[in-house]
Amino acid sequence: MKRQTGEQSKLLTGGDLLMAYEKEDHETQYCFPNINSSCIKGKRSRHEYNIMYVAFSLLSAWTVFLNLLVIISISHFKKLHTPTNLLILSLAVADLFIGLIVMPVDAIKLIESCWYFGDTL
Repeated sequence: MKRQTGEQSKLLTGGDLLMAYEKEDHETQYCFPNINSSCIKGKRSRHEYNIMYVAFSLLSAWTVFLNLLVIISISHFKKLHTPTNLLILSLAVADLFIGLIVMPVDAIKLIESCWYFGDTL
């Protein structure tokens, strides 16, 4: 095993399992410290986390707002009840659910390196 300058490899219990590199100036943090095979927790500043959460929240809110605007306008005005607009209405409803459910979950998955919500979610 080669050593690089400023880094040393860290072996965890379980034989030859090489999990992470530990730098001399700070210690590697794991998602679940009590579990040896846990994944490595990402290093980001609080400022980066805040910017990413605000950006993804605004994107999700913007998606929901615009799709609600389409749904309300097509549903309210009788003149817009054409077969083409009903197809657009169904697409807007599907996109509304994506903005409400899928985008926030995927945003958390992209931002956080550790998944704390269990296997079912």
